[in-house]
Amino acid sequence: MADPWKTVLGWDPGSAAGAVCVHLLDHGGGIQSTEFLRFSKSTDSDIVEFVREFSPDLALLEKVHAMPSQGVSSSFKFGASFGLAQGILTACAVPWSLITPQKWQKGYSVPPSKGAQRKRELKAIAQRLFPAHKFTLEEPDAWLIAEVARKMLVAQTRGRG
Repeated sequence: MADPWKTVLGWDPGSAAGAVCVHLLDHGGGIQSTEFLRFSKSTDSDIVEFVREFSPDLALLEKVHAMPSQGVSSSFKFGASFGLAQGILTACAVPWSLITPQKWQKGYSVPPSKGAQRKRELKAIAQRLFPAHKFTLEEPDAWLIAEVARKMLVAQTRGRG
């Protein structure tokens, strides 16, 4: 496999059900390969090593906030995961930006839904875009955010961003 031209990262900062995904891009801006980590199967150190290994040229971190229905403990864990993501990206000197769910989902025409139904909709969209990968409900957001990052980086480098 040839060396990638650029590398982009999408980060869904769920405390246990989140994931991080890297798309390695070819010189045409297409996806050469993809790597990812599910937080349910990774330690914080694994995540740091993953980010260092791929040294992304651009990362998009989903801008999240606690939900009114979450308990105090869940909200605290969710906030800690979001802060950890910011700290890792900053410490690894990765150029990153926040992106709201509304913004990154806009291009995918996600039907109005909430909770588990929304996750299933996103999984179906990711499965159509990346048919070679068998998705769990933990992964699609990170893959789709990475795809938004890929499109942004390609547009910026081609003078359309």
